[in-house]
Amino acid sequence: MIGRLARVVLGLALAAGIFLVVGELLARALDVVDRLNGYGRFVYRAGPSVDLPYLLRPGVVTTVFGTPVRVNRLGLRGPEAEIRPRSDVHRVLVLGDSVVFGQGVAEDETLPADLGRRLNAANAGEYEVLNAGVPGYDAVAEARLLEASGLALAPETVVVGTSLNDYDVAPQYSPLGILTRKELDRRMPDLVDRSELLTLLRWLPGGLRGSLGYQLVARLPAGTTTDEPGLARLVEQTHLGFYHRPDPAEWERLRAAYADFGRLAAAHHLRLLVAIFPESYQVGPPDPDLTPQRKLLELCAEVQLRCIDLQPIFATAGGELFSNAQHPNARGYAVAAGAIATVLLGR
Repeated sequence: MIGRLARVVLGLALAAGIFLVVGELLARALDVVDRLNGYGRFVYRAGPSVDLPYLLRPGVVTTVFGTPVRVNRLGLRGPEAEIRPRSDVHRVLVLGDSVVFGQGVAEDETLPADLGRRLNAANAGEYEVLNAGVPGYDAVAEARLLEASGLALAPETVVVGTSLNDYDVAPQYSPLGILTRKELDRRMPDLVDRSELLTLLRWLPGGLRGSLGYQLVARLPAGTTTDEPGLARLVEQTHLGFYHRPDPAEWERLRAAYADFGRLAAAHHLRLLVAIFPESYQVGPPDPDLTPQRKLLELCAEVQLRCIDLQPIFATAGGELFSNAQHPNARGYAVAAGAIATVLLGR
């Protein structure tokens, strides 16, 4: 009896081993992870720490969710630039997440590109605006990027484009080159992060619900990038819920990142401006919930940062300004760029 049971257990173990090995080989050969990801893993490379977990890969020219993207040799979206500007050029470095990066819009429609055109059209000297936005970053990663490589670019001015979800911990870069959401206290790689098959199995529940990124994009009407109502509502509930009842650990990380912006700006004699982007549900309704803006402006005052709330400017502009709940469209970026240019030019 014991011998028969041992043979059954051994057989099951052998079958499981074959399944894992064959499944892993097939997953890698068929490139299933990248197909489900919506972007190639070569867009990113590993960063130096859990707080700066990944960077854009220099020299990449590709398509991300249908939008052409090029990354210059400095690891920034946009045209090539020298490490240090000419002495007669006012360099502006714009930090942020996918909003600053310009998810869903062409390179010349991004906030930094539009801001550069407006500053140069003001006849107040020559300006160069660099796009240091990286999709998925939180405020901590943005501060670490400024410290690790942004200061070396010798900016005169730094603009931090703040999204309402910048409290949310940035994904980690797994040993497979996949961006993976992790809890704050569990950000080190585990076994699943080292296996494409196990990664796919972890993604399976989301795939069955139709909530993976590529599935959401595929369901959008042709020629649009607007969120489904359910997804937009989830974004609204999640972000407003945080600011009404902030998680203490995440709020402290956000506060520390803002303090770091101020510390770095003071130490290196930089002008620094935080620009707070609204989300689509905050523009249009007669009495939107602006608790996030109020909390962020209070935080700016606490750590003595200069901040601009873009919600009133968006509300005044009217019309269609967003491609989805979080990301402005080209017109929205133009509205934001105009407001930020006005502040930077002292007008």
